[in-house]
Amino acid sequence: MTGAGDSDARGGGREREVDADLVSAYEGGATITELAARFGMTYYKARASLISAGVELRQVGPTTPSAPPGLVQAYLDGATIHDVAKRFGLSFGVARRMLLQSGVRLRPKGGGSSSAGRS
Repeated sequence: MTGAGDSDARGGGREREVDADLVSAYEGGATITELAARFGMTYYKARASLISAGVELRQVGPTTPSAPPGLVQAYLDGATIHDVAKRFGLSFGVARRMLLQSGVRLRPKGGGSSSAGRS
């Protein structure tokens, strides 16, 4: 015989199943907006479900891709951020963020490269 408690248990189990699918899809790269549409939720409900499941949400907005090969070394070899940006077809801001994201300690403004090799 099924009672109200059984129905609640099945509903709770279904909710946990949706949460697990939601987390799996988010960790697979789906956005919260995509998940909300897929699971018939509002954006805020999908977001709250991810947070309550202990998921660390990704950064909102555009992300800076990894630095292309040679960019960091060019800067470390003395090129300015402007030089590196031009050489790799990037804006100054993107080149700077790529360097920072790569763990490069930026030289002070106007400091230029070291005086090695100069007379």
